[in-house]
Amino acid sequence: MSLLKTIATIDRRIYYSAVFIITAIMLLFPIGLPLKVSPEVRAAYNMIDSLEPGDVVIINFCITASGYNELKGACNSMIAHVFEKPGVKVIFTATADQAPIMLEEIIANNGDLMSGYSNYPYYEIRGKKYGVDYINMGYYPGLFKWVAALSADFRGSLGNNDWYGLDVQEFLDSNGIMEAKDVDLVLSFDSDDGAGDFMRYFYLEYGTPVMQSMIGVMVAGAKVEYNAGNYAAIVPSIRGAAEYQFLADYPGFALTQMDAFSIIQFFLIFLMILGNIGYYGYTRNLKEVK
Repeated sequence: MSLLKTIATIDRRIYYSAVFIITAIMLLFPIGLPLKVSPEVRAAYNMIDSLEPGDVVIINFCITASGYNELKGACNSMIAHVFEKPGVKVIFTATADQAPIMLEEIIANNGDLMSGYSNYPYYEIRGKKYGVDYINMGYYPGLFKWVAALSADFRGSLGNNDWYGLDVQEFLDSNGIMEAKDVDLVLSFDSDDGAGDFMRYFYLEYGTPVMQSMIGVMVAGAKVEYNAGNYAAIVPSIRGAAEYQFLADYPGFALTQMDAFSIIQFFLIFLMILGNIGYYGYTRNLKEVK
């Protein structure tokens, strides 16, 4: 009875402390637990992996500071994968006013300054050089209105100067993009519904495939669109990023976080079992005596 009483009356602060300690250990010393890859994440990986020389990819950031930590893992791994594909050209855009800050951080995380340069935008990412293989057009206000205009009149809506005021007309001319059908893939990282805007105008109007990586609260809606065939693929929140990192053999922080999530889930199940033992073995009997 004394053991059951001990179990039933454990100070809950001990549980909280245990959760904190276990989480810290898993983040510092990940063990690489098995991870099941969902069909939608595998579809995202396969689509990026099948990109061919000459393909043009728009990578859009519709990210706010509040959602950045959820999306950072997907940004790093998926962008690295795109840039590993030979001959693929990339145009970065942003449809959230905070997004250029995060975009520049991701570029710096995945690249190195080109020889002879000391600042943005001249980063080389996986062998691809700024102005030759990719450009950063920065933030455009207007959300769906701008995306709608971009789909029909790409050059007129995008302009000839990049986020830094540099002339990128030669890059745009060489890729011959006039409207949405000339783009081979749109990838949007979203705290808001940036991919939804591209889906409605690039995919539904012109057939350009769109994929989305989104924060957790957007996952249910994104799955509806994916199941309806409106998104080519989705990468949901940290879990999706971890799956992508597993497929891409990219040892990022999302994979590390999933170790902590998984172990804590097992620990919570253990606590539920322990709590029921304490309740039925001691607390319930105490109430009946009273």
